[in-house]
Amino acid sequence: MHMRFTTSKMALLGSAMGAIAACTVPAFAHAQETQPAGETAREGGLETIVVTARRRAENLQDTPVSITAFNAAKLETMNVQEVSKLANFTPGLELVPSGTTQGVGVSIRGIATYDPILTNEPSVGLYIDGIYVNALSYGQFDTLDLERVEVLRGPQGTLFGRNTTGGAINIVTRRPSDTFGVEAKASYATHNEIIGKVRIDTGEIAEGIKASLTYQYRTRDGYVDDITRPDKRDPGASRAHAIRAALHAGSGPFTLDYTFDMVRRRDYGPHNQFALVTDAYGAFTSQSPLYGGDPLRVSDKRLGTVNGYDEKVARNNSWNHALTLEYAASDNLTLKSITGHRKWVSHELSPFGSSSDFMLPLITDFSTYPFGTTVMKIDPYVGGGMKRLKQFTQEVQILGNFTRFEYVVGGYYYDAKYAEDNPQTYLYYGDFTGDGIPDGGVPAAGRLAYQGSTKSYALFGQFNYTPAILNDNLELTGGIRYTIDKKRLQTQIYNNGLPPPIENQQGKTFKNTSFNITANYKFTPDISAYARFGTGYRSGGFSPRAFDGSAYNPEKAKVYEFGIKSEFFDRRLRANLAIFRTDYSNLQITQPGFSDTAGFVSNVINAGKATYQGFEFELTAAPVEGLTLTFDVSYVDPKYKQFLYNGIDIKNDAKFGFVAKWAAHVGGTYEFPETSFGTPSISLDYSYKSSRVYESVSSDPIGLPDARDQLKGQARNDLSGRIALSKIPVGGAQLTLAVFGENLLDKKYRISTIDFGALGFGTAIYNRPRVIGIDAKVNF
Repeated sequence: MHMRFTTSKMALLGSAMGAIAACTVPAFAHAQETQPAGETAREGGLETIVVTARRRAENLQDTPVSITAFNAAKLETMNVQEVSKLANFTPGLELVPSGTTQGVGVSIRGIATYDPILTNEPSVGLYIDGIYVNALSYGQFDTLDLERVEVLRGPQGTLFGRNTTGGAINIVTRRPSDTFGVEAKASYATHNEIIGKVRIDTGEIAEGIKASLTYQYRTRDGYVDDITRPDKRDPGASRAHAIRAALHAGSGPFTLDYTFDMVRRRDYGPHNQFALVTDAYGAFTSQSPLYGGDPLRVSDKRLGTVNGYDEKVARNNSWNHALTLEYAASDNLTLKSITGHRKWVSHELSPFGSSSDFMLPLITDFSTYPFGTTVMKIDPYVGGGMKRLKQFTQEVQILGNFTRFEYVVGGYYYDAKYAEDNPQTYLYYGDFTGDGIPDGGVPAAGRLAYQGSTKSYALFGQFNYTPAILNDNLELTGGIRYTIDKKRLQTQIYNNGLPPPIENQQGKTFKNTSFNITANYKFTPDISAYARFGTGYRSGGFSPRAFDGSAYNPEKAKVYEFGIKSEFFDRRLRANLAIFRTDYSNLQITQPGFSDTAGFVSNVINAGKATYQGFEFELTAAPVEGLTLTFDVSYVDPKYKQFLYNGIDIKNDAKFGFVAKWAAHVGGTYEFPETSFGTPSISLDYSYKSSRVYESVSSDPIGLPDARDQLKGQARNDLSGRIALSKIPVGGAQLTLAVFGENLLDKKYRISTIDFGALGFGTAIYNRPRVIGIDAKVNF
């Protein structure tokens, strides 16, 4: 049953907060530099949320930015094993699997990039300890040793490494502890999911020097039943090893932080089932059982059993280094260097369709008419191949203050080299005589390969000024960033997938100046309001699948934002509101298509102009000791001002892909008084997101003219919970035991779809069914 979000249901969600005996605070995060994790600012009140959104540690309530943050305890309560799970608890945030085992499309305030091709620039930047990560290609990594996660909404055009038009996700990992300790955790859940993790902190090995080492193993059977495979090879099955080492050294004014992490994943990707087919494709492939082949399986609902192509396990390996050097030259001046090196290699085949080994009469002789056919075995569509990405980043910052000024100035350098080889084989059923009537099917193939590089240079600065007026309650902020992006691309396409290739080389330089102006005024120590105007930029580039097509232009954004941040009743109630309007020009849209040489393709186009406007509201309350209630809601209403497609303005017909207009979350946590056998707690979270389409227009207006709307994702209702007993004394250690559940309502909905247009079908990926699990953690 679809849930339509109305005012009455919004009120019902708000009133439900009072009836919930469990909930978690959606925004408790602590900067390691300022206070230990878990410390509350005032007993009985809400925790202070310390973030680094402006490159310095400060109270979130004093930060004139629309931001949500989670600390390590909250992330553990939510059972976040991958970053993609954060969307249920963050207003305005969407994290969507790209159809591969590693990529994830990130959307904030409706601005999304979801094609995992390596040339694309994400609209939302993902950062780990200040190091930029391309989430489109490698966003579903295992989350180890998280200290906090910050989600910044709106264009980030000044301080963050890669200039973005949608927002940024800032991940901060744990530093080594001052004292020796061991933390071990194990969990078991539905689909035979087993996770084991151990972390060792050395404590101080010498003055100012400490280290930590973490290892995690995770395995899970698939959650879609393939009738020809064992559970451990079903779609959705995964096995991963992850290791992370961290070193902190600090003596006097100088500190050094180094981390190395390595992830080795072996996955069977999510199942892309047939959700619709053309009448002609369906009639042709339905002959398969007559020749002893597999039947066509297609449904607009989640299929219970499938017989997909038996692909090899996907292999994803990454090796990542991060080094941060900081020198406090004085109380008023700090110098910082952030250096990163990341390498990722992937080998993956991605089958589409819920049937394998069709037996069909395929055309093998075009010399006579009717064409000669031979009954052959064929799979609907198999793509994939190899990807690799290597990047180096260097950022320098100068942070200081004098009199009434605070400032951050610096420079940024980004150097990425990437490559992909994407062979495809598929069944093509169509018209070969030009009379508009399908003549039959052929075994077809395509292959696209490319190698490219991106070099980016930037200078930036931001200044905060508190004028000597209005009792020092006014703060003015101004920031500016100048960016140069250099793109190079070499592309090869192969006729019918065979050499020799046709080659093409392209290159272009893009330049941009972005700025940000903000005024923040404190009416009282606990109530403030801000107004912001800023710009953002997403670099232009090339679509390899368009081969020798011209470069698409940079996407530019102008944001107008007003916000209120407030706390009441001795900090027992916190209410934050942000209202925004963002104007986009040269909006970059990914549109599927088909190429005779490259196979199924999707290309980036500049749609034209659009306006996004909406709001985010977050409410957190601690009415009695031990109880925390949360409610948040977001709304975005995008409209095209211009959408040029094949030279025609279709602004009235085009829609916005991956945009859920409404999203809401309500939840709570109750921690009972401590007892001699431990501290019981209970948590419950409910989230809702409205329906959405996944493409702007249908890619084949003749064969599947309504594919965009037929493939839309349903509204999502998700309920999760956790019951735990923590601080159980076991000798000299402390034990935590918990039972948890995700998707407790066992809802089934599409999380991603692809319109294959000219190939005659569309596919859908569905969410994971209900999960129930237990976990145990011991600290000593």
